[in-house]
Amino acid sequence: MARDLRSDLLAAARALVERTGAVETVSLRAVAREAGVSAPAVYGHFADLGALLDAVVEQGFTDLVAAVGAATDGVPDPVERLLAGCRAYVRCGLSAPGRYRAMFGSRQVPAGAVAFDVLVGAVDACVHAGRSASRDPRADATLVWTALHGLVTLWAGWTDLPGPDLDAQVGALVTRLALVSDGSA
Repeated sequence: MARDLRSDLLAAARALVERTGAVETVSLRAVAREAGVSAPAVYGHFADLGALLDAVVEQGFTDLVAAVGAATDGVPDPVERLLAGCRAYVRCGLSAPGRYRAMFGSRQVPAGAVAFDVLVGAVDACVHAGRSASRDPRADATLVWTALHGLVTLWAGWTDLPGPDLDAQVGALVTRLALVSDGSA
């Protein structure tokens, strides 16, 4: 079976970003060493270190969208779908905090906008179902995303404190910031 060197290089770069916590500390030589190849071998798959790191960040957002999609697939209620997606977002960020930080660093990739649009669509679905008082789903999704980002950042930094119940925090943030109701009135 032939080796998929491009995938191996991405995995090596992802592992380095996760271990070091920052894309700025990753070098082509380190990626090549991690993948078990010579540094020039990288150039057969990526134009330069920037292209490789962009691919790592792009894959991070792709994985995030996939995790949210898996968590929300088949959830008929728009509020429950929004909450499930936001919980998946937080868990995805906490599963790889180094890569998560890189996703929101200086490297801008198109998949970031796609991930955000998924959240906007979820808030908008709550509005259309009469379950959110939001007058601007994009602005309210921005507040939700900002709060979730803060939650991931705080939780990732806690080493010995379990913190308050994560699901309860996500639920409180999302329902307040997206102006959603449980349907009972």
